[in-house]
This record gives sequence, structure tokens and C-alpha cells, in this order.
Amino acid sequence: MPDTPDIHVRTARLSEAKTILKLVHESMSYYCKDSGIPDSYIEATSESLETIEDAISSGVVFVALNDEDDILGTCRLYIRPRREMSRELSSFTGKLSSRIAYFARFAVWDTWRSLGIGNYLLSHCEAFARSTSCSHMLLHTALSNQGMVSYYEAHGFTLLSSDNSRGYDRGLFGKSLK
Repeated sequence: MPDTPDIHVRTARLSEAKTILKLVHESMSYYCKDSGIPDSYIEATSESLETIEDAISSGVVFVALNDEDDILGTCRLYIRPRREMSRELSSFTGKLSSRIAYFARFAVWDTWRSLGIGNYLLSHCEAFARSTSCSHMLLHTALSNQGMVSYYEAHGFTLLSSDNSRGYDRGLFGKSLK
């Protein structure tokens, strides 16, 4: 297992799209296995290079890198108008801003897991969301994946709702950023 490297997080570059695609496909395949769900249930397992390039071009893809600029992990952060998320936010009390962050495509290379790289990505996204006046961050994860559920709960997320609309029990988790 590698030593914990010095990590920095930045917005992804188009030249990194192929690496990010491979990372997302690999990581989401592990996620499906750990969740006990077929790969076909998760759209990220079949995401195209063009989809990744579009996401990078729109500025929502972040990468965690070591000092040699090797990509160790990635995620996406979508900033959404509150009106698009009103149903999801119905259980939140307190003041909601007009912008809500949605965290997705969270992936770390298997050989770099459990070294805190995901923490850097999540922290960066939370800080970015705050800097863009988001009051809350939302995300989905499979409820059968206890490792991910525990991870998000340990980082302050709470289960808001669940559904089976994609063929598996999927939880919507949220966190206040204020």
C-alpha cells in the first residue's frame, strides 16, 4: 500500500478525461460489487468519454492529485437552484439558500483507498459549495453499501429519504453547510 501522499485538489482538465473515465468505471464497478447491485443499475459504469469531457468543460469535475500530479481520485459537484431540489429538501429546517450542491461520481483508485484522499475531495467540494453560497449538500448512495453510508454519516450527512426507483434501495443524504 502506498504512503499517504501530499494531496491537492483542483478542477479537472480536458487532457485528463480518459484517466477520469477509467477511474470512474473501475471505482463504480467496485461500488456495485460492494453494494450487491448489478453494474447496469449505475449509469456511471457505462459513462462515455464525451460525457466526461462535457462535465469537465462545465467545470464540475474535481481531481485529487499527489505531488507528481497523478490523479488519485475524482468527484463532481453540481450547483443546482433550490427550486429544482424542493422535494429533496422538504425535511430540512432552517434557512435554505437559493443554491444547493449535489455531490456525485466520487471515485478513488482502489490502491489509494483508505488513505484520506476521499476526505480531501469531499472537503474541497464542501468549501467550494460554501464559496458559491450553497446552504446544503446532497448526495445519493446505495443503502446496502454500509461502508459508504457510514462514511457519509461520519462526515455529517443524514439520511433524508430513500427509494427503489433505480432497482435498488438508494438513500438521499444531506448536510447543512452553514
